[in-house]
Amino acid sequence: MKMYDVGNKEQALQYLKDLRKEIGIVSLLFLLSAAIGYVVAIMHPEMAMQSLEELEGLVDLLKNLSPIEIMFLIFLNNSIKSLFILVLGVFFGVVPLLFIAYNGYFLGIFSYKILMEQSLLYLAGGLLPHGIIEIPMVVISAAVGIRLGLKVIAAFKGESVSLKEEMLTGIKFFFYWVMPLLFIAAVVETFITSAIIGVLSQL
Repeated sequence: MKMYDVGNKEQALQYLKDLRKEIGIVSLLFLLSAAIGYVVAIMHPEMAMQSLEELEGLVDLLKNLSPIEIMFLIFLNNSIKSLFILVLGVFFGVVPLLFIAYNGYFLGIFSYKILMEQSLLYLAGGLLPHGIIEIPMVVISAAVGIRLGLKVIAAFKGESVSLKEEMLTGIKFFFYWVMPLLFIAAVVETFITSAIIGVLSQL
């Protein structure tokens, strides 16, 4: 296996370049799932709204927290889930694929709900500021998980692979790059996205 010193910016970029196939698969699945979720919401709005009940419970929880607490809750939630889908990719890549498909589907339903009540500008303001950081980080974590899954399949076929090195490289990349950017995304979501939503709500 090719060794990467992912703490080095150039090698980290090369690692991402070598992940482009997996990143492409995850990105396509996410977009397709979002489209399916949106279409399902159009065809079966009652069922779609039921899928958002867990989101309403989360909103009620956040109302009782300070902005700093909300920020750290968002950060921990995204970081833990991203790390889990990366590591659990060893089970043939199934977990990251299911996670991305579910989240894309959920986003499609959520987008439909917002567009029925608000404008496209409101939806963009609520998703883009932090989403342009958060979504790629989750996609990359899932892509690493799929890469691990493919290496496991290769090992079962008798090919020479180093699963330990693949796992360590993926985890190091996560802590060096993904986790810090997820923290930035949480800060943006808490303080910038919320401010933008507050302004758009008055329009």
